Amino acid sequence: MNDKNLIYDTNEHPKKWHEWLLYAVQMLMAVFVATILISNICGTPIDAGVLGACLGTLIYQLITKFKSPIFISNSGATVSAVIGALALGNTPNYFAVFIGGLVICAIYAIFAFVIKWRGIDAINKFFPPYIVGPITIVIGLNLAGFIPTYTGGSNVGLLVAIATMIVIALTSHYFKGFLKTIPFLIGLLFGFVVCLVLEATGAAAFGIIDGFKGIKGLFRLPDFTFLHWSVEGFNFKTLLDILLLFIPVAICALCEHYSDHAVMSNIIGHDLTKDPGLHRTLLGDGVATAIGTIFGGQPNTSYGESTAMVGFSRVASVKIVSLAAVMMGLLAFIAPVQVFISVIPSCVFGGCAMILYG
Repeated sequence: MNDKNLIYDTNEHPKKWHEWLLYAVQMLMAVFVATILISNICGTPIDAGVLGACLGTLIYQLITKFKSPIFISNSGATVSAVIGALALGNTPNYFAVFIGGLVICAIYAIFAFVIKWRGIDAINKFFPPYIVGPITIVIGLNLAGFIPTYTGGSNVGLLVAIATMIVIALTSHYFKGFLKTIPFLIGLLFGFVVCLVLEATGAAAFGIIDGFKGIKGLFRLPDFTFLHWSVEGFNFKTLLDILLLFIPVAICALCEHYSDHAVMSNIIGHDLTKDPGLHRTLLGDGVATAIGTIFGGQPNTSYGESTAMVGFSRVASVKIVSLAAVMMGLLAFIAPVQVFISVIPSCVFGGCAMILYG
């Protein structure tokens, strides 16, 4: 334990292998929820989006010099823009989404240059806290609105989600030692076991058992969206439509980025907007967004879920975040693990989302 009340600070890492594994899995599960949900909502390949999040996070870490314990993954703020771009011309138009990703990257790069040149006060003039705060709240509320989709309109699913949420809260508050630091992992395991028992006894059907029967082979290549790019019919009007779709959401996502890093700075007791600097975090996020649209058809963004996880677990190790990113990338290729993750009922993830989207 250090003087910041963190179990592991940003530049620290566990000494025991099981801590490495469990902390990384917990972070992975926390961000995996929204990653697959947003891909599902937009209709883009989940496995490719997962790999895009992995690469985006690692690139972000490289650009920020491994000083920021934030995970980068599919952006909830850009859902409407992605859906609109996919519908342009020959659908699904993944090339239009990629251009949109470049637009976001360019806007982030411009703001990064201004901040590097004029200092952090430059962005405060554009986006003071009383603007950034409400925008971030609206994004969170918008994501929270998808929580009912986790339960599938089922009373059983809703009860499992609530039970999972309660277990997470009780674990975080009452457990001691190492177990206190992995509340989401314990909650996920609890919810999964409950669903497995309910299905085995015939009380509910979640598709867990049939899902395991669907394992075929060990490895499977993701459905990369760049393989489906087409410039047929791409013209100035299409470009204008893309700009109108992505510029507004880029500003919203930029505010979310600023807010996430401000909150994380408070949690870890170190101002990330100064070191590594907001110009670096913005540039890292922007490049990660372009990478995400290349592989998974999804712009990336800093994840409030990872910020919440650090706040709950008090594990701010950047190496843990990076390991979680590598694990996420492996999920895009390992078929049995993909199946296991896919058979975890969505209502279990819903219990996590009830807390994380706060």
